[in-house]
Amino acid sequence: MYSMARELGPYRIRVNTVLPGWMWGPPVQAYVRFTAHSEGVPEPEVLGRLTERVALPELATDGDVAEAVTFLASDRARAITGQSLLVNAGELMR
Repeated sequence: MYSMARELGPYRIRVNTVLPGWMWGPPVQAYVRFTAHSEGVPEPEVLGRLTERVALPELATDGDVAEAVTFLASDRARAITGQSLLVNAGELMR
């Protein structure tokens, strides 16, 4: 990403990455269901284990990631290139 940003910058092409963490959606819902069933615990307990690791009280969604991508692709981010944006509800802050 860094080398592409430098190489394509003179052409006003921006290169950034969006790094999602755990995202609430069908794969994580299936994980929560399966784990709860396997361990014989309620689904909210398994979900709680995931959300206790993040700063915000819920997991990011695919819509949250899409919003970040939309922002980076917009003219509002015209001076942003060579950056990585974590969309993970604060998961990697610790």
